[in-house]
Amino acid sequence: MNLANKNIQLALIQLLSEGQEVEVPAHGMSMFPLLKPGDILLVSPGKPQKGDIGVFISQNKLIAHRIYALKNKTYHFKGDGLIHSDPPVSNTNVLGTVIGRRRNNKYSNCNKGWFLIFKKLMPHCTFITGRLFFYSGRIRAKLS
Repeated sequence: MNLANKNIQLALIQLLSEGQEVEVPAHGMSMFPLLKPGDILLVSPGKPQKGDIGVFISQNKLIAHRIYALKNKTYHFKGDGLIHSDPPVSNTNVLGTVIGRRRNNKYSNCNKGWFLIFKKLMPHCTFITGRLFFYSGRIRAKLS
Protein backbone atom coordinates (compact mmCIF):
# COMPACT_ATOMS: atom_id res chain seq x y z
CA MET A 1 0.00 0.00 0.00
CA ASN A 2 1.59 3.24 -1.13
CA LEU A 3 1.36 6.10 1.32
CA ALA A 4 0.82 9.71 0.21
CA ASN A 5 2.44 11.64 -2.64
CA LYS A 6 6.19 12.25 -3.04
CA ASN A 7 6.43 15.67 -1.32
CA ILE A 8 4.33 14.51 1.61
CA GLN A 9 6.41 11.33 1.85
CA LEU A 10 9.61 13.32 2.33
CA ALA A 11 8.02 15.27 5.18
CA LEU A 12 6.67 12.06 6.74
CA ILE A 13 10.07 10.38 6.57
CA GLN A 14 11.60 13.38 8.35
CA LEU A 15 8.91 13.42 11.05
CA LEU A 16 9.18 9.66 11.69
CA SER A 17 12.98 9.96 11.83
CA GLU A 18 12.54 12.64 14.50
CA GLY A 19 10.32 10.33 16.58
CA GLN A 20 6.95 11.89 15.72
CA GLU A 21 3.73 9.96 15.13
CA VAL A 22 2.13 10.81 11.79
CA GLU A 23 -1.20 10.33 10.04
CA VAL A 24 -0.85 9.12 6.46
CA PRO A 25 -3.47 8.68 3.73
CA ALA A 26 -3.42 5.18 2.23
CA HIS A 27 -3.43 4.43 -1.49
CA GLY A 28 -3.77 1.08 -3.24
CA MET A 29 -5.27 -2.31 -2.46
CA SER A 30 -2.19 -4.24 -1.32
CA MET A 31 -3.43 -4.51 2.29
CA PHE A 32 -7.05 -5.35 1.44
CA PRO A 33 -9.27 -6.16 3.32
CA LEU A 34 -8.03 -4.36 6.47
CA LEU A 35 -6.72 -1.26 4.73
CA LYS A 36 -8.28 0.44 1.73
CA PRO A 37 -7.60 3.56 -0.33
CA GLY A 38 -8.76 6.63 1.57
CA ASP A 39 -8.05 5.18 5.01
CA ILE A 40 -5.95 7.37 7.29
CA LEU A 41 -3.19 5.39 8.99
CA LEU A 42 -1.64 6.39 12.30
CA VAL A 43 2.05 5.50 12.13
CA SER A 44 4.27 5.36 15.19
CA PRO A 45 8.06 5.60 14.80
CA GLY A 46 10.19 2.65 15.79
CA LYS A 47 10.70 -0.89 14.64
CA PRO A 48 7.69 -3.16 14.12
CA GLN A 49 7.52 -6.82 15.12
CA LYS A 50 6.46 -9.93 13.19
CA GLY A 51 2.78 -9.64 12.31
CA ASP A 52 2.70 -5.83 12.53
CA ILE A 53 2.02 -3.61 9.55
CA GLY A 54 5.35 -1.88 9.12
CA VAL A 55 6.17 1.24 7.15
CA PHE A 56 9.32 1.16 5.07
CA ILE A 57 11.03 2.92 2.17
CA SER A 58 11.25 1.06 -1.13
CA GLN A 59 12.22 2.70 -4.43
CA ASN A 60 11.82 6.15 -2.81
CA LYS A 61 8.24 5.37 -1.74
CA LEU A 62 6.70 4.78 1.67
CA ILE A 63 5.03 1.38 1.78
CA ALA A 64 2.88 -0.19 4.51
CA HIS A 65 2.91 -4.02 4.45
CA ARG A 66 2.83 -6.80 7.01
CA ILE A 67 6.03 -8.33 8.39
CA TYR A 68 6.03 -12.09 8.00
CA ALA A 69 9.69 -12.65 8.98
CA LEU A 70 12.60 -10.83 10.58
CA LYS A 71 16.07 -12.32 10.07
CA ASN A 72 19.41 -10.69 10.97
CA LYS A 73 18.09 -7.10 10.88
CA THR A 74 16.41 -7.79 7.53
CA TYR A 75 12.64 -7.47 7.33
CA HIS A 76 10.47 -9.54 5.02
CA PHE A 77 7.18 -7.86 4.09
CA LYS A 78 4.14 -8.83 2.07
CA GLY A 79 0.87 -7.05 1.46
CA ASP A 80 -2.11 -9.09 2.73
CA GLY A 81 -3.81 -8.51 -0.64
CA LEU A 82 -0.78 -9.36 -2.79
CA ILE A 83 0.37 -12.60 -4.34
CA HIS A 84 4.14 -12.03 -4.02
CA SER A 85 6.28 -10.75 -1.16
CA ASP A 86 8.46 -7.64 -1.27
CA PRO A 87 12.24 -7.83 -1.68
CA PRO A 88 13.99 -8.00 1.73
CA VAL A 89 14.22 -4.62 3.49
CA SER A 90 17.19 -3.56 5.60
CA ASN A 91 16.66 -2.36 9.14
CA THR A 92 17.65 1.19 8.16
CA ASN A 93 14.74 1.49 5.68
CA VAL A 94 12.07 0.52 8.24
CA LEU A 95 10.56 3.68 9.72
CA GLY A 96 7.57 2.73 11.85
CA THR A 97 4.48 0.71 12.65
CA VAL A 98 0.86 1.29 11.72
CA ILE A 99 -0.92 1.45 15.09
CA GLY A 100 -4.36 2.60 13.98
CA ARG A 101 -6.68 3.26 11.09
CA ARG A 102 -9.40 5.85 10.61
CA ARG A 103 -12.15 5.16 8.09
CA ASN A 104 -15.36 7.19 7.81
CA ASN A 105 -14.41 9.05 11.02
CA LYS A 106 -14.24 5.75 12.95
CA TYR A 107 -10.90 4.84 14.56
CA SER A 108 -9.68 1.23 14.80
CA ASN A 109 -6.74 0.20 16.98
CA CYS A 110 -4.34 -2.24 15.27
CA ASN A 111 -4.02 -4.30 18.45
CA LYS A 112 -7.74 -5.12 18.73
CA GLY A 113 -10.43 -7.00 16.86
CA TRP A 114 -9.78 -8.09 13.27
CA PHE A 115 -6.43 -6.31 13.28
CA LEU A 116 -5.20 -8.50 16.15
CA ILE A 117 -6.50 -11.67 14.49
CA PHE A 118 -4.74 -10.75 11.23
CA LYS A 119 -1.57 -9.86 13.15
CA LYS A 120 -1.44 -13.35 14.66
CA LEU A 121 -2.50 -15.36 11.59
CA MET A 122 -1.24 -13.56 8.49
CA PRO A 123 2.51 -14.14 8.92
CA HIS A 124 1.72 -17.86 8.69
CA CYS A 125 -0.98 -17.93 6.01
CA THR A 126 -0.47 -14.85 3.83
CA PHE A 127 0.89 -16.96 0.99
CA ILE A 128 -2.37 -18.92 0.98
CA THR A 129 -4.77 -16.01 1.50
CA GLY A 130 -2.88 -13.57 -0.74
CA ARG A 131 -4.57 -14.70 -3.95
CA LEU A 132 -8.02 -14.70 -2.32
CA PHE A 133 -7.59 -11.15 -1.00
CA PHE A 134 -5.92 -9.99 -4.22
CA TYR A 135 -8.77 -11.05 -6.49
CA SER A 136 -11.59 -10.16 -4.08
CA GLY A 137 -10.06 -6.68 -3.63
CA ARG A 138 -9.88 -6.11 -7.37
CA ILE A 139 -13.48 -7.28 -7.83
CA ARG A 140 -14.65 -5.01 -5.02
CA ALA A 141 -12.77 -2.04 -6.49
CA LYS A 142 -14.39 -2.58 -9.91
CA LEU A 143 -17.86 -2.79 -8.36
CA SER A 144 -17.40 0.38 -6.30
